[in-house]
Amino acid sequence: MNETDLKSRRRVDDEVVRTEPSITDGPDATDAAAATSHVLRSDAPVNILIVDDEPKNLTVLEAILDDPGYRLVRAESAEQALLALLADEFALLILDIRMPGVTGFELAQMIKARRKTANVPIIFVTAYYDEDQYLIEGYVTGAVDYVKKPINQPILRSKVRTFAELYRKQRNLEQANRTLAAVVESSDDAIISKDLNGIIATFNRGAERLFRYKAEEVMGKPVTILMPPDRQHEELEILARIRRGERVDHYETVRRRKDGTLVDISLTVSPIIDDQGRIIGASKIARDVTERKLAEAKLRDSERQLQELIAAIPAAIYTTDVEGRITYFNQAAVDLAGCTPKIGNEWCVTWKLYHPDGRPLPHDQCPMAIALREGRAIRNAEAVAERPDGTRVPFIPYPTPLRDGAGKIVGAINMLVDVSERKQAETQQRILLNELNHRVKNNMQMLQILLEAGARRAKSPDAREVLEEASGRVFAMASAQRVLYTTHDATRFNARDLLGAVCETAKQTFPAELVIDHEADAVQLPNDAAMPLALIANELLTNAVKYGLNGRDTGTIRVRLRQEDESFLFYVEDDGPGFDLQSVQRRSSGLALVQGLARQLRGKFEVTRTPATRCSVRFQ
Repeated sequence: MNETDLKSRRRVDDEVVRTEPSITDGPDATDAAAATSHVLRSDAPVNILIVDDEPKNLTVLEAILDDPGYRLVRAESAEQALLALLADEFALLILDIRMPGVTGFELAQMIKARRKTANVPIIFVTAYYDEDQYLIEGYVTGAVDYVKKPINQPILRSKVRTFAELYRKQRNLEQANRTLAAVVESSDDAIISKDLNGIIATFNRGAERLFRYKAEEVMGKPVTILMPPDRQHEELEILARIRRGERVDHYETVRRRKDGTLVDISLTVSPIIDDQGRIIGASKIARDVTERKLAEAKLRDSERQLQELIAAIPAAIYTTDVEGRITYFNQAAVDLAGCTPKIGNEWCVTWKLYHPDGRPLPHDQCPMAIALREGRAIRNAEAVAERPDGTRVPFIPYPTPLRDGAGKIVGAINMLVDVSERKQAETQQRILLNELNHRVKNNMQMLQILLEAGARRAKSPDAREVLEEASGRVFAMASAQRVLYTTHDATRFNARDLLGAVCETAKQTFPAELVIDHEADAVQLPNDAAMPLALIANELLTNAVKYGLNGRDTGTIRVRLRQEDESFLFYVEDDGPGFDLQSVQRRSSGLALVQGLARQLRGKFEVTRTPATRCSVRFQ
């Protein structure tokens, strides 16, 4: 090598030193290239560097290797070759041995000395293939193969094709490894690998967060440092299973952090197998389940408290799934049904159900079945259950569907209220009321007979009129009493029934040709309004017959009871001349009674004369 060649080589070396990143300067060149690399397709072009000091030889190589899968880069000197290797990445270097200045062997030594290019395969091209000294020197400097001049084209293409495919596969494998490493490092789960002796080999960032160790603190140490003393035996069991090729799935256990605190984890352990099929270690994925464990504990406490609460309620309660299979029941449900249900069986209180009137009630028509089928709560229903011993118990069910967070029906809950005592009390009350009604009715009839007899015997017209009016009032009270004692509600009555009864009773004392046209809205009124309203109706009807028909026995009297917003309006209307309330109220005991009864109803009595005579009471 002459002085000029040495200067050229030194200049190239200096350029290499200035350009190639230092190993100590952060990520090296290989890592940087890896970060920007991508998966190569099987037909993706790869870079091939061809080096020869003779341009015609380079042209021959280009002609032989003309292929879309190759990108050929020419270099006519060692300097050009080194600069090309710095600028790009190559799958293969085809290098002529005999070049002036820097020989192919010397250039190969320089290439292998650089970390970035150390693994680039080199094929030497030589006319002295049979000389052992060149073969030995070439392999010593890092050659992977030789091609003899003149070049056998099919052989060269085959060799280049093989190295290009190896390069593509290697690049893709490196990319897959980098991707896998990135996934492992970015995972929120703790991922640890260990050998078959339990020695930690890798420790990702998720493991650092979970166990609060740095990777360098645990690498090369037994994995048992992450286990509390009472869990050390688990590692021997896990390693034994791994050696057998078994996988440990979602094993929930407890581990210890660096600060000594314990953490609940879900552990999955899998064997690591090499390319020979041998088990060489294990990978562990650990997930922190502390929050889930706390939530489960709270849920269990909540369920326990709910069951204790339900058990304390003095009513039968049970729950079912969406198919009607029982999932829970309390003791009160057992007592009501007279038998103990079985979890998972379909159940609808007991084995036989009836309507309140005694008709059989099919299970698919029971309130609970309807609630599940139609997805709505059932209210105001009654049924009768027959126990296995034949006794029957009336009850009121309150089935209500249960839904998940998405609104989907997942089951139902039912509360059964035993109304046996209420039914017995209602029966007893009805007996007493019927007896009382009978006695009151008898007393009123006796009083009415006495008043009618007194009126017949009275010699004074005024006395006779007073007694007849008193008899009519008793008659009206009796009709109201009859309505009250025939209603099913103990506190309210139907206004339409009361008005009809009073009008029909009063009509019996009026001329037969008289028409009483009565209507009432379908409203319920409190019982304490019945007697005042009946007496008012009687007085106003009597007054309309006496003064509104102008001495005739025929005509129509209109009686109405309407609800208007928060108040009620009752009136009696006729076609007579009417009267002035202020002028007659002092000498009419009947109108004075109406005014007093109106005040009792917290109402007001009024008389209007246009277009017809109307006597009205508006009350609350």
